[in-house]
Amino acid sequence: MTVSLLSQLFAFHAGGDDWKHYGWSKITTIVTSGLYDPELLCHAHARNARVVTEEEIGLGELFDIRVQTAWIDNKLHKSRERYLDGIHLRFGTVLDATVSAKVPSLIKEIKTKFTRSIPGSQISFYAPWNCNTSTTVCSNLVSASKYAHYVHVTSFDVQKHMWTDCFAKANAPYHQAQTGIFSYIKNGINSKKIILIVPWFGHDYTCIRLIEAGRCEIQKIAFEGAPCSNVGVTNIPYKDILQLLPKSMTGRIWDDDLKASYFVYKIGKVFHDVWYDDPESISLRTTFLKKFKLGGIAMWNAEFVDYSSDPIAAMKTEEMWNALCPP
Repeated sequence: MTVSLLSQLFAFHAGGDDWKHYGWSKITTIVTSGLYDPELLCHAHARNARVVTEEEIGLGELFDIRVQTAWIDNKLHKSRERYLDGIHLRFGTVLDATVSAKVPSLIKEIKTKFTRSIPGSQISFYAPWNCNTSTTVCSNLVSASKYAHYVHVTSFDVQKHMWTDCFAKANAPYHQAQTGIFSYIKNGINSKKIILIVPWFGHDYTCIRLIEAGRCEIQKIAFEGAPCSNVGVTNIPYKDILQLLPKSMTGRIWDDDLKASYFVYKIGKVFHDVWYDDPESISLRTTFLKKFKLGGIAMWNAEFVDYSSDPIAAMKTEEMWNALCPP
């Protein structure tokens, strides 16, 4: 298989048999979380889709050259043995200036070894939702992108740092997600290498005070210097959101500024504010692909929708897949 910079659709797969019901007519790459399923591999290859393994990089692999070499050789051996098509990297540590400085040489070494041993190998890595948090970190990621085929920008969890107030907010606010993507292009990453990751999950916030729907004050938890964050929030898959929504007090509410949906429900005396993305919000974000000439899109993750035989669930799931590839 050869690596192309045409529009791609990556499906993140966390295990199980749901993959049998994925939107295979759209998928170009399956990213497995360190799992190996030979049946999935054969199914994907028969449909001309790649299968790459997601692997975590720690401080040892970044700062100790002997540990790094052994790690790369081990992952390469596993990929060859299992007929995988490459590797996707997740950083198991905060990408500050010191850590990110080691990333370009790491990606270069991985690409050199993988493409030499497995022709056509696909190399990619996760990147934060924006490239403005640190000029040094951003510069290092731009350098690393020169050796990768794709950079997966996680355009969600934007509220990890809340600087002005402490309220429940959208997981992937439209304008911030757009600004984040543009920040990478502005700083020099080839737009055709950028993969936009959209969330197939929402955030369930526990309110310490509900002023009104959409104004849910949450507990202050400081994070990396910010006085408040969403660190304590509960992630909720889209399929569970659809089960919870009919039991809500408000029904689905659309925020036209953030281009996201939310609702309020109550357990006992405690209010909860759930912010999530659905076909409408995801379709709006796919406009970034054409606007910025991106390499493709991905969802995190493919197991977060309902693949049961229920006809309504099937329709809702198909809508989510179709939202990734609008006409």
